[in-house]
Amino acid sequence: MLPQWIAQDGSKTVLYQNEHLDEMRAYRDAGPTYPIYVVPEFAAIHLVEFMGIDNEDVIATGPENLPADYIQQHN
Repeated sequence: MLPQWIAQDGSKTVLYQNEHLDEMRAYRDAGPTYPIYVVPEFAAIHLVEFMGIDNEDVIATGPENLPADYIQQHN
C-alpha cells in the first residue's frame, strides 16, 4: 500500500535510497498519507530451497542469466 500521491507521480520515490534518506523522510512527513493506493502485485512461488545461511551464491545472478528451464522447477 502506498499513499495515492506516489501512485499518481512516483518520480519523487525513484532514488537510490541510501543517498536520499533525508529527502525521502521529508516527502513522507509532508504527506498526505491518505488516501491509500493498494499496489496490485502478486507472484507465484515456484521453488523453495534451503541454501544455507549467509550463502552469497543464492542471489549471484540476474533472472536473465538463469537456465531456460529454471521456472519449470516446482516443489
